[in-house]
Amino acid sequence: MRIFTLLFSLTLFTLTSCDEQDVAGSYDVVLVGENDYSEHDITLTIEMGEENRISGKSACNNYSGSFEHLGKGKVTIGPLMGTKMMCRDVHEIERDYMSHLAKVVEVSPTKEGLELLNASGDIIITAVKQ
Repeated sequence: MRIFTLLFSLTLFTLTSCDEQDVAGSYDVVLVGENDYSEHDITLTIEMGEENRISGKSACNNYSGSFEHLGKGKVTIGPLMGTKMMCRDVHEIERDYMSHLAKVVEVSPTKEGLELLNASGDIIITAVKQ
C-alpha cells in the first residue's frame, strides 16, 4: 500500500509539474475575443518556478504581475501593473487586451501555443509560441 501511495504521489507531482512547464514560455497574442490582433505588438510571457510571473507588452505599454498555476489548467493572474505611455493609435486595442486578460481563469496549452479561457470556459485569448 505504501508503494502504491508513493507511486501515485510521484505521478501526480510529475503531471502537475509537466502541466506547469507546458504553459511557461513566451508567446505572441493573435486573437483577443473575436479580434485579430496578430499585427499588433502584444506579447505574453509566463515564468514558472520561484517567480511565477506573467509579463509582456500590451500593444504600447509593458505589463507584469503574479501568475499562480492552481493545477488542471486553472490559474490566477494579478494584480497587474504596467507602464503608462500614451499611444493614441492602439489605446483601445490595449484596453481590450488588458480587460480580457483580467478575466482569464484557465490556460490550455495547444500545439501552437496557448488558449486562455474565462470562467464560462470560452476562449478569450489565443497566443502562439515565439
